[in-house]
Amino acid sequence: MFIFFIFRLFALTLLLSGCAAPYDYAEDTDFRAFTSVALAPSGDVHSLDGARIGAAAKAMLPARGLRLTTPDQASLWLHYRLLQETRLLTTTPSMFSRHGNLWDDEERVYGAVRQQRLELWLTQAHSGRVLWRSKHPRAFPADNIKGMERRRRIEQQVAELLRNYPPRP
Repeated sequence: MFIFFIFRLFALTLLLSGCAAPYDYAEDTDFRAFTSVALAPSGDVHSLDGARIGAAAKAMLPARGLRLTTPDQASLWLHYRLLQETRLLTTTPSMFSRHGNLWDDEERVYGAVRQQRLELWLTQAHSGRVLWRSKHPRAFPADNIKGMERRRRIEQQVAELLRNYPPRP
């Protein structure tokens, strides 16, 4: 019974740690000094996804200790972009099957998929110095996901990224 409990705890830890978005930050920065934030003036808030990302960030930033304001009064600007990437589809090596005299232990590429990933970063207003950056580990919602489901998934990704702000030294 105790071993089963330990196994479940270990599995839960792996599951939760797999969802964490990687992030980086300027280690010489005291993030407590920043109290206000605005979407970067250069941000795309007119496209559907841009508006969804901006709305999700605005809803979640006050919970991270930042007051929303206009870009000219903000101490931080929040930027975002969708990075285009190509993910290779590969086979899993099989150590237990033989092809002639050889073991089939090689990973093989059989295709590629184009996808996007959401990246958020904070810069010091007006100077442009990047202080914090996080890129979501999973793909941005594909084009076949629309409407409320797309909004929900974008909100989830923005929340997972902002969970790393302010950074823990």
